[in-house]
Amino acid sequence: MKRAFGVLLLSGALSGCAVLSSSSSSTTTTSTAYQPMASMPPPAQREDPPRLADKEVWVPGYYQPVAGTWLWHDGQVMPDKQGYTLVPASYKEENGHVFFSPPHWRRSDLRATK
Repeated sequence: MKRAFGVLLLSGALSGCAVLSSSSSSTTTTSTAYQPMASMPPPAQREDPPRLADKEVWVPGYYQPVAGTWLWHDGQVMPDKQGYTLVPASYKEENGHVFFSPPHWRRSDLRATK
């Protein structure tokens, strides 16, 4: 059991798990390249978001590619980031590969691009 948990932790550390920062003072942007997958992830798991307080936002759970498989990340409550809009995780299929984009914050004054 301990070994399996250690392997899971190690795989999470090596995979570059997506983390949303609530800090708006950060001037650097970090990005992680995710391995393209051969198929779309399973349907999202059912979640019951908690009641949110003022200035809180719900980040829905999502599947992230880790070592050739889809790993579920539970949804979480984050502080709202004034002047930013939460963009949930997404998946794009292109040329037989599925590309993952983790949840992130986008400045509200910028137009969305496709």
